[in-house]
Amino acid sequence: MGDWLALSDLTLPEGDHSVLEQGLFVCEAALPLGTGTVLLEWHQDDGTMRTFSVFADPQAGIVILHRNGQMMRRHVLPGPLPFGLGTARISYGWNRRTGGWRLSFGRIGMGEECICAGTGPIALSPHELAGLCRRDGAALRHGSLLWFGVTQGERPPERAPWLGLRTPVETARGPVAAGCLRPGDLVHTADNGLQPVLRINRLRLPSRGSFAPVILRAPYLGQGSDVLLSADQLVVLSGAEVEYMFGVEEVLARADALANGTIGRSDGRQAAIDCVAVDLGLPELLLVDGLKLLSHGVRAEPPRPVLLAFEAQQLVSLMARRSLFGAA
Repeated sequence: MGDWLALSDLTLPEGDHSVLEQGLFVCEAALPLGTGTVLLEWHQDDGTMRTFSVFADPQAGIVILHRNGQMMRRHVLPGPLPFGLGTARISYGWNRRTGGWRLSFGRIGMGEECICAGTGPIALSPHELAGLCRRDGAALRHGSLLWFGVTQGERPPERAPWLGLRTPVETARGPVAAGCLRPGDLVHTADNGLQPVLRINRLRLPSRGSFAPVILRAPYLGQGSDVLLSADQLVVLSGAEVEYMFGVEEVLARADALANGTIGRSDGRQAAIDCVAVDLGLPELLLVDGLKLLSHGVRAEPPRPVLLAFEAQQLVSLMARRSLFGAA
């Protein structure tokens, strides 16, 4: 699960009422929102009344309502807030050791963050997290709510490059689904032949909003089937357009730069996803069903030039024009 304790639609064991001394609740929602939107609301009365809800309004602001028996807290980030177009992220953190809480709102990629803080939070428990995440409608979720999760860090875990479990990686014994790879397996690389897998990092991550993965569609980049991977996974691009624009045979670009609707598309069908990161130590180009994807591991100089966002957009625009007349 990485650094996430709970994620939307994740089944968790119930009954543990011990509180989390420190935690961070994070959710993302599609904007714009209407007036007085209840993004998330969960109630339970099993002898002790429990409530956790998230309310958003462009003028009134953000309200987190948390009740546990006789204790009730109402944490408010007052408006007006920038509820324009985009994806909003709301974060509510608590720390019982310091007795403080922090509530923030911002739009992804806009460089903005509205914050307020106070004292006297009620900590969430694993039992409450299980109720929030259940898929049976125990918690009411607004249609604009993309996903939510809870971590014990002070900030949300960063996005990490990953491969879908079914992604076929070329190995010494033929194509193997990424989810079936094990340390010690020999995988084919573009530059250095067979290399051993040092570590397989198994992750459960959000897969909507700013964490939405990308499906690269066959056969536009030469692959035999659609491939699911994270938005920040680096992919090798080649061809006449690459040589024309950059004077080299191959470059690396983030997968989200390819999500133009033709070569690839964003996939937000589920709130959370199981995936893997293949670590070969130094960065190598994995051979994946006709694609070359950068492996994970230590931070080192990639083996190909990495395009900036605007460079990748221009290149993909040229490639998309060619795709109108047939696959590459």
